[in-house]
Amino acid sequence: MATKRTNGEDDTVTTADRLASPLDELLGYRLRRASMAMIGDLVATLRPFGLSVGEVSLLILVGANPGCRQSDVGRALEIKRANLTPLVGRLKTRGLVIDAPIDGRSLSLTLTDAGRALRDDILDRVIASDRKYRKRLTLDERALLAALETLAR
Repeated sequence: MATKRTNGEDDTVTTADRLASPLDELLGYRLRRASMAMIGDLVATLRPFGLSVGEVSLLILVGANPGCRQSDVGRALEIKRANLTPLVGRLKTRGLVIDAPIDGRSLSLTLTDAGRALRDDILDRVIASDRKYRKRLTLDERALLAALETLAR
């Protein structure tokens, strides 16, 4: 039996009308769709804080590595220097991160007290968002994560 749903336009689409999609068999396509769903949920979770996913990633990483080099953060997050500098600047302007010179060319990054408090609150919410999706997995999660890590190399 076909289920009816409205597709946002004037016509109604039934499951019998659904297009056959060879894309559904492609790993990259499925990974991208899963990533889009998870990032969409994460963006909605972060919206009240006025922070981007990149800014939150930086807060979490610097919080776990106080005094780390800005260049190391950029490499770990795969953010180019030209994009990292303004990102750090926005967090400094909000009073969440401080930097200090290490040598002539390097800066260390540390969270302020406000940055640590915000990071702790946000990290709890990011973990909750992640758990929503992890609960849907039926595979051995460690094997899946290890396989994805191998693909990322």
